[in-house]
Amino acid sequence: MNKNNDNSSKGWILGFGLLAGIAVGYYLNSNEGRAARRKAQVRFDEYGNQISEYGHQVSQQVSERANQLSEDAKHKLQEGKQWAGETADSLKSTINEKATALRTGAADTVESVENSFKRGVNKAKASIEGKKA
Repeated sequence: MNKNNDNSSKGWILGFGLLAGIAVGYYLNSNEGRAARRKAQVRFDEYGNQISEYGHQVSQQVSERANQLSEDAKHKLQEGKQWAGETADSLKSTINEKATALRTGAADTVESVENSFKRGVNKAKASIEGKKA
């Protein structure tokens, strides 16, 4: 009994769907339906054109932004290279100054030690000669 009831409700649903399809088909084939289809087609075309135009605008904005970011990155890279060059030059200059100061200080120290050594040698000679005489 249940199976019979299910088949009968499926039949009603199928019948209703067929009637609805026939009614929609008749309407769309009428003059009024053709006009509605044309209006719908025009609207779909307008919406499609709007979407296409919007997509083009967004694409163009993204491209411009990407180009700007690329230019900014190139500029920052150039600034970084310039900074590194200036820092390297400053470091070389500082190292050269310190090395020169060290060389001068070392030469002065060597000369001072050499003079002290000569004085010590002369003093020793004088002391030895004083004891001989």
